[in-house]
Amino acid sequence: MINLGHFQDATASMGPGLRACVWVRGCSINCKGCATPQLIPATPTRMVRVEEVLERILASHGEHQIEGVSFSGGEPFEQAPALARLAASAREHGLSTLSWSGYTRAYLESGRAPTGSAELLAHLDVLIDGAYVRAQATETIPLRGSDNQVIHFLTSRYGPKDIGPRRITVRVTPDGLRTEGVGDYTRLGAIMRLLGAK
Repeated sequence: MINLGHFQDATASMGPGLRACVWVRGCSINCKGCATPQLIPATPTRMVRVEEVLERILASHGEHQIEGVSFSGGEPFEQAPALARLAASAREHGLSTLSWSGYTRAYLESGRAPTGSAELLAHLDVLIDGAYVRAQATETIPLRGSDNQVIHFLTSRYGPKDIGPRRITVRVTPDGLRTEGVGDYTRLGAIMRLLGAK
């Protein structure tokens, strides 16, 4: 089961090409200035079966011709066993996989990593690692919120040339405005407040 925060069937702001994105709920790292503070608490809980999320991803693949799925949050590696199953299944259908983590790759490869981390890493094409550090916020580098974060190409599917320009998408949802993408979260938050976001 996945404690699901949001699901977007197709976005151009969360990795190479057009992708589905799964935002999980719950994060113990709690970076100051986090882009999605509403997803830090594990509650309210919306537990969804891995198979149900996969069905939504495959439907998006058919409808929008997405090339992959991205995991954000919250902290994806704190739900690693479920996301490893989802990533493995997505790959079986020819989709690429990408995940952010507030943990470093070295930590995720250590014996102290959350349960299932090795399995999730084994099914990822790209990992963007490291906690968001507000004092090191970057305004130019795609897919990274702060300079300390690193993009790791774990397979040969993607390389640096595949990481296009930074994109931010703003969507109107029943709950209000929501952003997708990685940017200077302090500045982005100010812009969203000007647009009327809560």
